[in-house]
Amino acid sequence: MKKVMNLLILAVIALTLSACVQVTPEPNKNNNQLAISSVRDLPFNYPQKSLFSLSPKYVKDTSLKNQQTQAVYQIYTSAIINDLQKNGFTMAQNDQQSAFHVGFGIALSNDFSDEKINEKFGVSPGLPDNADLKKGSFLIYIEDAITGKRVWRGIAQGFAQEGITIEQRQQRTAIIVASVMKQFYQTN
Repeated sequence: MKKVMNLLILAVIALTLSACVQVTPEPNKNNNQLAISSVRDLPFNYPQKSLFSLSPKYVKDTSLKNQQTQAVYQIYTSAIINDLQKNGFTMAQNDQQSAFHVGFGIALSNDFSDEKINEKFGVSPGLPDNADLKKGSFLIYIEDAITGKRVWRGIAQGFAQEGITIEQRQQRTAIIVASVMKQFYQTN
């Protein structure tokens, strides 16, 4: 009986060891890392069809050329508008009073460090630096249009994707924006 039990245990161990699989790490896996954090500042809620307006914020000194900065901001602007509209909100037209303002900014870590983000924005997901990659941050906040008080803040940090097409960049941006804004919608 003891021999049968030992053989059974040995067979289970052998099967377990043979089932182990070694996975080789994917090259540039860090490129797809995304860290997200957010905080609700006030318990304001906005019903479906509430009007919003956009207010981009720019880093004063940037390592990007003005044309590059404008292109990135245009992609993020479109993604934010599309995401808010997809979730039931309406962009205010020139003469309409919005219920809330959406402020946002994009920066590389060498232009706007984690320390500056914590100091100025108060929220940081803390994605660790990688010497081989450029870390970037997408900061977004919701401000009540009537009181002027900040209602919600969110941030995503990831690594800049170089050498991708405009379509791929737009898709990635839409994913980033949706991932951060999801946290706002869940608390709204």
